[in-house]
Amino acid sequence: MNILGEDGKKISWPRANRTSAFTLIELLVAIAIIAILAGILLPALAGAKESSRGASCFNNLRQIAVASMTYSLDQNGRLPTFRNWLYTRPGNLTSGRLFPYIGAKQTYLCPTDKMEMASKKRPKWAAMGPPAGGRFGNTQHRRDYSYGMSCGMCHAADTAQFINPAKTLLYMEAYFATNDYSGQVGPSIATRSLALRHGSRGNLVMADLHLERPRRKEADALEKTKIFWFPTADTSGPNGMPMGNGLL
Repeated sequence: MNILGEDGKKISWPRANRTSAFTLIELLVAIAIIAILAGILLPALAGAKESSRGASCFNNLRQIAVASMTYSLDQNGRLPTFRNWLYTRPGNLTSGRLFPYIGAKQTYLCPTDKMEMASKKRPKWAAMGPPAGGRFGNTQHRRDYSYGMSCGMCHAADTAQFINPAKTLLYMEAYFATNDYSGQVGPSIATRSLALRHGSRGNLVMADLHLERPRRKEADALEKTKIFWFPTADTSGPNGMPMGNGLL
């Protein structure tokens, strides 16, 4: 019905404001955009978290290297051996020769390794390597560390005797079984045990206490040499075990 004013003109009433609503197509487009953004951002966030864990792991090894240096200063230039650096009472990190210089059990464990053990899944990068644990994967103690000392340190702990410490392994972030409490790696025990948890790279501390982050191809080449495993010309193991056979 038209209502006329006193002047005879039609009165126009203001229209009620209407709330705009999404159509179904607009809603689906918005959902698709959110899904695309999530697909882009989530891997980036996961990568950032792993980068943070990798930095923490690298810092752990740096602290172990500093602790080893300090230990050697107190021991007339001698490093701890693979038999006692981690523990003197199996399963107890606090009994190891280095613990008084490190002071925190969490320093021995890579955060990413901790997650892998909790998930009970073999990492994808480990598929190309050997079974974890070597001959020490049946101990009764659950592993709470991520780093192993080269068992080539069995004969010479005096750094003054080392031929080329910059090329000789001291510690490796290794791929151990969850019940391996040996604390060691070696050419005939756990070859190719380097853990590649951080951007397809592994972490090493060399005998001169500098850190390296090789990829698998680089690590494979290093592990084929005697100088990588043994600080001196003596490449035998305990009781004369021929551990250097097949190495260049």
